[in-house]
Amino acid sequence: MKRYRYPTGSLLGDYARAAAGLVLTGLPPLLLPLSPWVALPLAVAAGLFVLFAARTAQRHTTVIEMDDNGIHARGPLGGSILWEHLAQVRLNYYSTRRDRGLGWMQLKLKGTGAGETVRLESTVDGFDEIAERVADVARSRGIGMTDTTVSNFAALGIDAESEPHGFATGARPTSEAQ
Repeated sequence: MKRYRYPTGSLLGDYARAAAGLVLTGLPPLLLPLSPWVALPLAVAAGLFVLFAARTAQRHTTVIEMDDNGIHARGPLGGSILWEHLAQVRLNYYSTRRDRGLGWMQLKLKGTGAGETVRLESTVDGFDEIAERVADVARSRGIGMTDTTVSNFAALGIDAESEPHGFATGARPTSEAQ
């Protein structure tokens, strides 16, 4: 069984962003007399930073385990899918820039049973290895994937189909609405 974690270094940056956002949006309503028209948006923004911090903590405590039987996300909001129950694979790319130069991928796996879902982001150590294994299982089980998912696998250098669409290994990932 192989284990993968989100690297602490990248999570520390997320913790710092969450803390800075909380300080900038949460302290002014507590320390200054503000109009409700100013205080309410700041409180909403502070709530979003709290959710971001909670999501970062969730990733920090999650361990992804993969073996010959399936993939498991151990931790808060984790999930588990046996390879024989894998029913849907989606690989989405989310860009942080207009030129699509920076961003991350999210791999979403669904099984045949209720609650069988595993989501992981490309920042997890060993993401390429996990994605390759998922593509192999999907190919062997004949699981259909959207053109966008196939294209995003191709951007990683992974052939997600038995009959490739002809995407180049260095193809740029494409977005997909959920």
